[in-house]
Amino acid sequence: MIYLVVDDHFLVRMSMRLVLEDLYPHSIVHEAEDFEDAMSYLLNHQYDLILLDIDIPGGVGTSMIARIREHQQLVPILVCSAADEQFNALEYVSAGANGYLSKSAEKSETVRAIQTVMRKNRYVSEAVQERLLNAIVFQKQARKRPTGIKSLSVREREIAELLITGKWVKEIASLLDIQSNTVSTYKARIFEKLGVDNIIELAEKIRAR
Repeated sequence: MIYLVVDDHFLVRMSMRLVLEDLYPHSIVHEAEDFEDAMSYLLNHQYDLILLDIDIPGGVGTSMIARIREHQQLVPILVCSAADEQFNALEYVSAGANGYLSKSAEKSETVRAIQTVMRKNRYVSEAVQERLLNAIVFQKQARKRPTGIKSLSVREREIAELLITGKWVKEIASLLDIQSNTVSTYKARIFEKLGVDNIIELAEKIRAR
């Protein structure tokens, strides 16, 4: 099997070479210190895996993934970077990389990441998986939340109805036997929930329900 390690730091390339040679004895490991060197290798060899740093001379972000895919569409690509994986992992995986590995990862995680992408599966760290799961849960919860008029509490609806009849804050406070600043707080909350800026817009929202 033939592997390509693309990184501008010699020690990183050597470290990855040792991991690969230990994991896959008799393997051939090519090294490129910039993206143009990597492309030259790609034109002359068919690779079983590419380990790619995202911050290398001649390389521009996720566009490197697309350029690699132009020449070797199915090769597994494992991005290895010192950049914060919380902000970059999903971007690069979405762009076509098979996985994203932090350079600070332990050897055991590096091995796991390599083996995972070699099986044509996706790899991101547990921290990124948790963040993605939290985002999915948040989106589901957000979809379940009431919106528009339905999002108003009973008291908020009561105050909204009084506001669109032309009642002033002090009048509403007197009618409901609450403080004026409490009414003002409710008013601000109603405007925020319904996305309106004035009483006219509020009236349109209420009457359109």
